[in-house]
Amino acid sequence: MTDDDNTNKNASLPSSSCLSSSYESILTSLLPPSIAHIPLSLPVSPATPHIPSDAISSLSVHPVLEAGLHILNLDLPSAHYLLRHMQSAPAWEAMYLHGILHRVEGDLENARAWYGDVKSTDVFKFVWDDEEEQGDDRREDSNSSPNEDAGYGGALRFLSQVETYKLKRCPASHTTTATGLEGDMTQKSQRELERFMTFCEVKFGTSPISDASSVWVSMAGKNKEQAANMVTGGEGWREF
Repeated sequence: MTDDDNTNKNASLPSSSCLSSSYESILTSLLPPSIAHIPLSLPVSPATPHIPSDAISSLSVHPVLEAGLHILNLDLPSAHYLLRHMQSAPAWEAMYLHGILHRVEGDLENARAWYGDVKSTDVFKFVWDDEEEQGDDRREDSNSSPNEDAGYGGALRFLSQVETYKLKRCPASHTTTATGLEGDMTQKSQRELERFMTFCEVKFGTSPISDASSVWVSMAGKNKEQAANMVTGGEGWREF
């Protein structure tokens, strides 16, 4: 890769240098080295949050960023409460994060569905369209289509990796060290969430929002039924 290529690549990345100090403090406390990243909440789900949830909700940041912090905090119920109000277009970032939530809780079927819904959106492409990270995988995958959305194949392979770990080697308890498959999965999980948060920090800002009602998205009948299933019908985190 030439210097010009690096320049062009870096130019496509948004800058998150103007984070509010309170938001940045909470975010830093939920990422390594402060806390070991846990890519899969099983076998204990919902897991015990790292910090009190009100430390996050009191920031009053954009609901998508708040939900992202809750996921990093392993407080999946709080994240799900917010995301079920934002699960249709044009709330693409929330829809993608809904998929990440299902990935973290071990519901890979729902995660794939949400990822598929947002695979052509700016936020998904920002997270996954990285030639340096995904290029080798795409070249080695004989099933990849030339017209496949860039990065989507890598995202699906990552979900399959999580599923393999879940089925074959789900530990009896969370650990602070990781090796082999778990280590690679943990790195990809952390990278996905960090890049997602970076995109949303730039798009939404990190200043407090006094009234977030305008963020909620009205749902069509199908989405309302799905939301009801997730809350009362044994789907989503309550299944675990």
